[in-house]
Amino acid sequence: MWNEIAELHAHHGHVSVDLQMLKITEEVGEAAEAYIGMIGANKRKGVHRTREDVLAELSDVIITAAVAMSRLTGGDQAAAAGALDSRLAHVLSRLDGPPGPGGATPTAS
Repeated sequence: MWNEIAELHAHHGHVSVDLQMLKITEEVGEAAEAYIGMIGANKRKGVHRTREDVLAELSDVIITAAVAMSRLTGGDQAAAAGALDSRLAHVLSRLDGPPGPGGATPTAS
C-alpha cells in the first residue's frame, strides 16, 4: 500500500499539508453521506446509495489519511507505515482490558 501512497504523494505534490488534512474531513463527510443514503435516513431522498458506495468512500478516507501521513513524514513511507503500525499495536493492546461502556470495544481515539 505504501508504494501506491508514495505515487499519490508525488502526483499531488503541490497540495499542502493543511489542505491534505482538510481533505480527510471532506472524505469523512462523503462516507457519512453515503451511509445515510444507504440506510435511507434522509426521508426526502430515501435509499439511494449502496454498501459498495460506503466501502468506496471509507477507502477514500483511508487513502487520504495515508497520503497526509506521507506528507507529514516528508515522503518517508517507512516512517508513515511505522506510525500506523505503532498506533494499531497500541489500539490492539487495549483489547486485553475490560470492554468500554455498554460492552463496546475501544476505538482508535
